[in-house]
Amino acid sequence: MSTLTIGKQSRLPLGGKRAARGNSRKRVKPANTLKPRQSSHRKLAGAGQFMVRLVMASLALSLVAVLGVGLLYGYRFITAHPYFNLEEIRVTGNSRLSYGTIIDTAQVGLGLNSLEMNVGEVKNRLDRNPWIESVTVRRELPDRLLIDVREKVPAFWIRQGDGLYFADARGKVIAPMHPGEAGSLPILSVADDLPEGPEVLSGILAKMAAQQTPFTQAQTAWIRLTSAHEMEIFLDGHADGKGLTVKLSTDRWEVQLERLKVAWRDLMRRNEFKDATIIAASGDKVWIKKRLDPAAG
Repeated sequence: MSTLTIGKQSRLPLGGKRAARGNSRKRVKPANTLKPRQSSHRKLAGAGQFMVRLVMASLALSLVAVLGVGLLYGYRFITAHPYFNLEEIRVTGNSRLSYGTIIDTAQVGLGLNSLEMNVGEVKNRLDRNPWIESVTVRRELPDRLLIDVREKVPAFWIRQGDGLYFADARGKVIAPMHPGEAGSLPILSVADDLPEGPEVLSGILAKMAAQQTPFTQAQTAWIRLTSAHEMEIFLDGHADGKGLTVKLSTDRWEVQLERLKVAWRDLMRRNEFKDATIIAASGDKVWIKKRLDPAAG
C-alpha cells in the first residue's frame, strides 16, 4: 500500500487579484489643499499689491491736481498779459452800419485781451442786429480781431400801423424806418395768405436788376400783390407824372412779361405809349387802357 504525504496546505485568496485590489484602500489627498504657511504668504502678497495700487492712485490724483493748478495760473497769466491786447479791429462788408455801430454792438474795443474775449458771444451779439444777414468773427493772435459782416439789402418799404418799415426782396420786414433815414424804395403791399408772394417779388426784382423789364426799380412807386393773385406795378414817372400801371398774374408772370414787352415796344413805335394808363397781361392776351383825353370830353 502506498502512502501519500500531504505537506503544507496552500491557500488561495477568494476572488483572485480582483478581490485583492478591491480590498485594498488608499487615501487620496485633495489636490488644492494648501499648507497654512503658503496661505499666509499669499495673503501678504495681495495686501502688498493693494498698497502699491493705492499709492499709485494717490500719486496720479496729486499730479492731476498740480497740473490743474498750473493750467489755471497759466491761463490767468496769458489772459492778463498785454502782449495779447487788441491793437487792431478790422470791420469789412458794412455799408449801412457804421464802424462805430458794429463795434458798440459787438462790445469790443482796443486794449481788450484777445484770449479773454469770447468770440462766440461777440458773434451772437452781432447776429441780433436786424440789419446783419450773417457775420464772421475771427481773431488773429496776438492782437488783431477781424469782423466780416453781410448786411441785409432793403428793397421795399412796408406800412405797418402808423410806421414805415424796410423789407427785403422777399417782402420780409427788416427794421423800422427812423426819421432822417434817406432812401427811395417802392412801397409794398401784399395780401394775406399769398404763398407765392416771396418768389414773385424776388423774381421781378431780379428781372429789373438784369434789365429784362421795360422799367426799373427806381421808376417804381409801389408794388401790390392782390388777393386775386395779380401783381400791380405803378410807375409814377410815366406821362409827365400821370403814371402807368402794369398788371401781371402771379402764376404766369414771366410768360406774360414777355408778351407785355412786345406790346410795350409796339406802343412806343406808334407813339401811343404816353396815352396808356394800364398795360395788363391776362391769360394769353395783353390789353391796354388808354387815358381819356380831357379835350375830347
